[in-house]
Formats: sequence, structure tokens, C-alpha cells
Amino acid sequence: MSKIEGRGQQKETIEIKKSIIINASPEVIFKAITDPNELTNWFPDNAVFDGRMGGKVRFTFNKERSKELDREHSSEGTVKEFIPNKKVSYTWQFKDAPEFPETTVTWELEEIDANKTRVELVHSGFTGKEEGKLSSTEHDQGWSYFLGRLQKYCEKTK
Repeated sequence: MSKIEGRGQQKETIEIKKSIIINASPEVIFKAITDPNELTNWFPDNAVFDGRMGGKVRFTFNKERSKELDREHSSEGTVKEFIPNKKVSYTWQFKDAPEFPETTVTWELEEIDANKTRVELVHSGFTGKEEGKLSSTEHDQGWSYFLGRLQKYCEKTK
């Protein structure tokens, strides 16, 4: 948990942090996390990712493809940082869930050896009041699942 200053008062927020080593180059991984055609191989069913500062991001997960979902879910956001093969950060919000705060997803890639990259993922901005599928606990489990899929996909395509 981290503390963030907000209008004269302190607000606590929850941060999800994940780290994984993938046997692939930063270029392969960066493309997998930012190219809409690559993203749909391991993450959402449909993806929009405008890879530039201020670009739009939208990930849609279809209920037909998941036993876990009761309906289609889409997260939307805006690219806040875009450093090719090193770092990308974007906001993440569910438009159909106004109670869900605008959160931020940040990916950092560090080459640690030839074709070996440390991937750091931070999803920040949870208030702790989110419930059910929107909770930080559910997102934490979801990111663990999808990082495993990212690893398999990148190691297969390197």
C-alpha cells in the first residue's frame, strides 16, 4: 500500500506489483504489450492501442470466451508514457462501472541478458472499496494469469 497526497488530505491507495523474467527480448515483449494484433493473442479478445502519448487504449473481454464473465467487460484509457522497448503506462477505467476509479497500468522492461527481460507491472490507484470482479484482489489474480500467458506467448514467438 502506498500513500498519495490529495487535496490537503492523505488518501490510501492499493498498488498491484508483479515481476517476471521472460526469455525474450524487450522488443518482442514491448510489441506484445502494445500492438493490438499481438495483444489479442494473450490478453483481451479485442484491443485498441494507439502507441503514442495521449493515444487511446481499449481492451474488451467477451463473455462468450470466458466462464468467469457474466457480461462483456471493457477497460479504456489514455497512454501517459510511451518509451519504446522500455516503458509504457496508461490509465485503466471501466466505463460501465462508474464506481471504479481511474487506475494506472505501468509496464517496465529491463534487458538482463541476451533474450532475457525482467518485466515489472504495476497497477495502481485502487481505493480498496472496489468489489467483486473490480476488486484489487481479482485484478491481482488476473494479472498473474495474464503474465503467465504473456510469458508463454513471448517465449514462443521470440
